[in-house]
Amino acid sequence: MIRLSSVRYRYPGSASPWVLNSIDLSIGEGDYLLLCGRSGSGKSTLGALLNGLIPHFFEGTLEGRVWINGQDTRGLTVADLLSTVGMVFQNAEAQLFNSTVENEIAFGLESLGLDPREIERRIQETARDLTLEHLLGRSPMTLSGGEKRLVAIASVLCLNPPVLVLDEPLAHLDWEGARKIREVLNLLHQRGKTLVVIEQRLTPVLDDANRCVVMGGGKILFDGGPQGARDSLEKQQLIPHYPPMSTPSRGPDRTILQARDLCRWMEKEPVLQDVRLEIKEGEILAMVGKNGAGKTTLIRHLNGLLRPHGGVVEYRGRDIRGMAPPEMAARVGISFQNANDQFFKSRVKDELMAGLPSPGPEDHRWVEELISLFDLDDLLHLSPYRLSEGQKKRVAIASVLIMRPRVLILDEPTVGQDGRFLETVARILVSLREKGITMVVVTHDLEFARATAHRLVLVEGGKIGGMAVPGTGEEETLLARTGFIGPEGFGAVGGGA
Repeated sequence: MIRLSSVRYRYPGSASPWVLNSIDLSIGEGDYLLLCGRSGSGKSTLGALLNGLIPHFFEGTLEGRVWINGQDTRGLTVADLLSTVGMVFQNAEAQLFNSTVENEIAFGLESLGLDPREIERRIQETARDLTLEHLLGRSPMTLSGGEKRLVAIASVLCLNPPVLVLDEPLAHLDWEGARKIREVLNLLHQRGKTLVVIEQRLTPVLDDANRCVVMGGGKILFDGGPQGARDSLEKQQLIPHYPPMSTPSRGPDRTILQARDLCRWMEKEPVLQDVRLEIKEGEILAMVGKNGAGKTTLIRHLNGLLRPHGGVVEYRGRDIRGMAPPEMAARVGISFQNANDQFFKSRVKDELMAGLPSPGPEDHRWVEELISLFDLDDLLHLSPYRLSEGQKKRVAIASVLIMRPRVLILDEPTVGQDGRFLETVARILVSLREKGITMVVVTHDLEFARATAHRLVLVEGGKIGGMAVPGTGEEETLLARTGFIGPEGFGAVGGGA
């Protein structure tokens, strides 16, 4: 079905080592292949070879051959491969450009010239399979990150290609969304589809796939059965091992940020309803909830990016509506769910320094410390837009931390990160807490939340649905009661493990 022979590739204008180096890989018809590796190991680049984006869109230097159904992709266009290889990108937003979800799903079907009745049938069938019926009339740009992910997957699934390549399909998804995607992929596999799934949330897909390929440094380090892959996964530090929380920490008492009776509407529908939340100075607060619950909308009120339609947000007792944006940014920094929304410089080094127009000696020392902590030394000369999504996330978080905010808000910091860096982020959060920085972490990675947070806050239907202290067992009871996690418990919705 798919064959790569002696493939080497590097991006245009790059003098860096090969992103892919001496890749030989055959994927048989009906394979369900899990492709994994550290952030920046070449996984997404390999995926882009399979649908012709390389060499027809990204260009660069490509050596060796890629065959799909016996045809060399150099002699095919991306359009030629559209009905053969369906691709869901790592950055779901890059795939969404229509006015409604229904139009988004219909776009590819219309491009294939299908009968309108067949198009409508496929739209309704795909929407039903992924529980998207209630979103069909919405603009994709108004959806949560997880909902956008589901729509991007739907827009490809409806084309019914024999090969599906999905780059981090479980990213941003809650337990229910991840379960739906796994069920659909397992059904497609049973029907004989060829699946290539690039993923960092390994345990669920390891249970489903019949083959695992582990990459490192642009090379294939392991190719075999999922059970036999575990030694390689451990060696590459793709499965995180967090130190246990011995006893639940008692959080500090002084309130630094407070939301009182916060309300917001979108398209005449309530997104936030009478939210009351106190964030204590020096604590790490994990905010969780289903896709579309209002988490991202809530945190964007906490630093003034959004203004409430009702209620107030206070920083140390002061209404933030009286603070200018630069003043507020120095107090409450936010790293966005989609790191691309945060970039505006052409080099990583310039991106990091953008928040320090006149850095002093102490600032330079802090910058060097963060570059080392986030393992960014080899990326400083590159464009942030050309990095892997995991690398982008690290740059985005570091660029906010450089400004030394008193409160740091991280929206899905674990997405796209391998196990090694998940452990690093956990250590960084603990270190920052010791420096007196307060943190709010929005995440679907409950094992990460359990390992780092003082408190866990559940956002449910635009309201605060409950609070719990990680490590006491009460958090699992709360989340199971609300349906945020299934009977498998925390491990089923974790990050790398």
